Order: sequence, then structure tokens, then C-alpha cells
Amino acid sequence: MVPKAARYLSPILLLIFPALSASLVREEKALDVGGAAETWKLEWKQSPVAACAVDNADAFTCPCAGFAYGEQGHVNLIRMRGDRVIERLALAPFFTRDGGWGEPILQQWPRLPEDNITVDARDLAKRAQARGLATVMDFVDYDHDGQSAEFFLQTGTRPCGKQVGVVIGVSPGRDKLHAFGSALHPGRPLYLQKQQWDALRTSAGPVKVLDRACGDQGSIKEIEIELEATGSAIRAFRIEYGCTEKRRGKLLVRKQL
Repeated sequence: MVPKAARYLSPILLLIFPALSASLVREEKALDVGGAAETWKLEWKQSPVAACAVDNADAFTCPCAGFAYGEQGHVNLIRMRGDRVIERLALAPFFTRDGGWGEPILQQWPRLPEDNITVDARDLAKRAQARGLATVMDFVDYDHDGQSAEFFLQTGTRPCGKQVGVVIGVSPGRDKLHAFGSALHPGRPLYLQKQQWDALRTSAGPVKVLDRACGDQGSIKEIEIELEATGSAIRAFRIEYGCTEKRRGKLLVRKQL
């Protein structure tokens, strides 16, 4: 759920930067897809509103982790070859599950650890904008198929401030824009923490990544996610352990996702 105070058209930002929403194209990048030169764009359907804004205290809270300082609204991923649009994917459906914000939000400017809520909002807004736009489409090879034609899209957060999202792109077995699924459920978007997607990207084989530790947010279970990219699929398992005095206990279940 979006904090009400976090979603509004910031008058301070519009006063300082009146042309903030002049263009509906949020990001545009060229890439090679199977030997073909393509351009992918993130384009707002209409001017977005500020969310987790630089001049709002909510930008420093857990729900805004990874989203501050952001913009919110309906946005499409547009795939082009030359001047021709070959595909269009609405991103809104991916923001309705697993801690999602309900409506797409994309980080506009990076928030740094040294940013402080007590700093004058105008000064902080200027410094944030000077950093340049945050990169949304960071193309890498998550499924290890030899082609960097996918990117992580944060869609929500889990307590406290864990960034969760999907990987969107194309793959040899599915040349249409889609959110990557698991080997067991290829047609269902696989929602993982960013650190888990990053671990999969850099792994040379099966990798286990902590999802929730004993005692984290009062948890009585320790949970690991086991991942492996084979080039044709992503194998994913959820492994649960009991907790004894906030330490991992016996194995409870190992379930394929």
C-alpha cells in the first residue's frame, strides 16, 4: 500500500524544476537482441506524479526503499526496431503482488545514504537532480543464456526495506516481452528480492540466498531461496528451517517455486 503522504505532485519540485514532466519517455536504450538492433523505451502514458518525493519525509521510510526519489503513474515498455514499434508491455500488472505499490513507481533520482531528512528540501532536491536520472533498465544476463536482454524491475518492498521485483525481457525460448518465471511455472512472474536476482546473475551454479533469518520481524522460520540458471530455465526452491533461540534448526520443507 502506498503511504498517502508519499504520493502527490510535489509543488516544491515543480517550482524548482518546472520542466520535470515535459517528456513522457522516462528511459531509452539500444541493445542487441538475437543479432537485431533494437531500442527499448519506458514511456509514461501521461505525466507521472511524485512518489517518495525528495521533499517528503516518507522518502526515508522502509516502503520507499529503492523507490526514492520516484515518480508514479502508468508506464509501458516499448520495443522498437528502427522506427517501428514491434511490441508494447504495460508494467502496471507487475506492481499488484508481493508487496507491490499497486501502480508503477520508477526511481527518478538516486537516494544516497548521506541524504538526511533534516536537510532543506530545496537544497536536497537540487543535489539529487545533479546526480542524474537513476537507471531502470540495466541489461544483464540473469538466465545465463548468453544474451543480456533482461533487466530487474523493482515492484515492491518487504519489511523492512527489502527490494522485491521481477526480471523483464526476452529469452531464446520466448521472444516476446515477459516477466521471467521459474522452470516449474514459466508463465508466472517470479518475484524475488533484488539481492537474490543479483546472486543468480553472478552464480556459476546453484546458489542459496537468505530470504528471512530467524527472528527477522519476529519470524520463527529461517528461509532460503535456492536458484540455478540453466540457460533455458530458472530453477527455484524455497527452503524452510525451524528456529531455536533465533538460530536455524531442522529442515522443515524444500518446495519448488
